[in-house]
Amino acid sequence: MLTVDELASMIDHSIIDPFHTERDMVEGIETAIRYRTGRFTTQPIRVKAARKRLEDTGVLLQTYVGFPHGNDHTEVKLLQARRALDEGVQELDMVINISAFLSGDHAYVEQDVNAIVEAARPYDVTVKGILECFCLTRPQRLQAALIVERAGAQFVKTSTGQRPDMQASIAEDCRSMRAILKPETTIKASGGCFDLDALLLYYRNGARRFGASETATILEDLRTRIANGQPH
Repeated sequence: MLTVDELASMIDHSIIDPFHTERDMVEGIETAIRYRTGRFTTQPIRVKAARKRLEDTGVLLQTYVGFPHGNDHTEVKLLQARRALDEGVQELDMVINISAFLSGDHAYVEQDVNAIVEAARPYDVTVKGILECFCLTRPQRLQAALIVERAGAQFVKTSTGQRPDMQASIAEDCRSMRAILKPETTIKASGGCFDLDALLLYYRNGARRFGASETATILEDLRTRIANGQPH
């Protein structure tokens, strides 16, 4: 059974929607610190300010590249990544080029991901490749996951989370990817992490990182279940 601290360490508390303001970032950081989440995810424009607020808190900072569709030129993604790296980001979530993948240009997709991995390497920064699974068939999802792994990314992430209405298969996606990826490649579930039961389901199916905004509700629910001796 997971403890509250164990689950919190797997959560990337995310305040990344286009309508999120600087005040939302500050409140999100306060939540991440209060619950000791593993990471806080912010918009690229707020990386520098967020890093300053997270200094010496134990919460790592991450942002995203090529969001949300992944169709930027590699050079543009590199510009985004290098700016974030120079401003102190500690993890990068990058969207694969979905259009290139669906067009069959898998070599380009791999090179695109690898470019960000190599840019992050001198900073010792982790890179996650985002698949946007709802755009892909299950065989395509598995193929894309293997490409991301082969490109050197340490994580495969199921979705940007921008289409929560299209995330019905997250558990199965996690399970099927876990069966083919190397043990050291971590799966991050995103886009459907709205409550504790969802996170626990994805955990049972192989996910070990979760992108969530309802972090306080999720962790308080777990705390209550533990206190009441309820199964979880």
